[in-house]
Amino acid sequence: MTLVYNVPKPFGGAYVHLLNNVLGAARAGFAVKLFPRTGISKYIKEDLKFLGFDIAVEEADGVEGLVYLRPSDIRSDLKYVRNINNIDVIEVNSMPLWLAAEGAVGLKGPAKFLASVVRDVLVRIMLMRSKRVVTVSSMAAKLLKRDALVEARVVPNQPLPGMGERVGAGRYLCFPSSYYYSYQGLDVFLKAVKMFDLKDYVLLIGKVNVGGLKSVVAKGVRELVKAYSLCKAVISPHKDSTPVPFFGSPTKVVDALAANKALVVSDLPSIRETIEANLKGGWDCIRFVKSGDPVSLGEAMVEVLREGPECNYELKEGPISRFWLELYNEEAK
Repeated sequence: MTLVYNVPKPFGGAYVHLLNNVLGAARAGFAVKLFPRTGISKYIKEDLKFLGFDIAVEEADGVEGLVYLRPSDIRSDLKYVRNINNIDVIEVNSMPLWLAAEGAVGLKGPAKFLASVVRDVLVRIMLMRSKRVVTVSSMAAKLLKRDALVEARVVPNQPLPGMGERVGAGRYLCFPSSYYYSYQGLDVFLKAVKMFDLKDYVLLIGKVNVGGLKSVVAKGVRELVKAYSLCKAVISPHKDSTPVPFFGSPTKVVDALAANKALVVSDLPSIRETIEANLKGGWDCIRFVKSGDPVSLGEAMVEVLREGPECNYELKEGPISRFWLELYNEEAK
């Protein structure tokens, strides 16, 4: 099978999500190839080995066999619209026009907005003609049904298998984010840090470096494990800042579960769904806070610092792993 994912560098949630898909597909029984050729397979192989999995992953010259596509840009979207009958699964985490209307993600100006409209049309065509559509939350599935008349299967993110046993104890309140997306709540986090004088107790993970706070960049899973080993808790204050309800399935949330870290998280339906899809036991290590409220966020962070809870989450088999096993069984019939 061929995974068509435009993830050129081993940073952020998209890379972790790709790694989980590669692992899930391979463990289910598929021979996995990656396309386009971006050099990412080198990091995938190294990280799978680090996590304890001996899995063969190759880069493909083109698509072959079962094709799993994640739309990425206008050029590739045009190509796959013309070859839609050869695509078996499309994973769509958002519609481009939804994001275009939320200016803070960087889609400002008429040219970028027009490009987003074109992509929106292309993705809708692919979705309506595809055999299977996968998305990350029930909220995203409802939006796809409402705005694109498409039925989608819900497959939230999952913790990386084998990651937790490699993560050590830490002392910081960590805000992991690779980019300045406003819906991730960085502004709320910074307000809470200032209001409660927490500057010396927090750590930013990723390409974000603001406010004179301590920060580390994590490239690949090995460095991500080192970063999470500095953390006492993971902070994920997502907001409903787009014109539609927040529909994500944050990798930072499942990373916290994988690493057995206390979690301070916005009380949003799609985030609860992600946790419920992955967690059997350990809910007492999770603090839900009011979305967009720096006071409730700050109070929860102070509480975590004071109590220093030791977490030992009991995890279910992840939704991504279950999806690939069921897909393999469907294809075998």
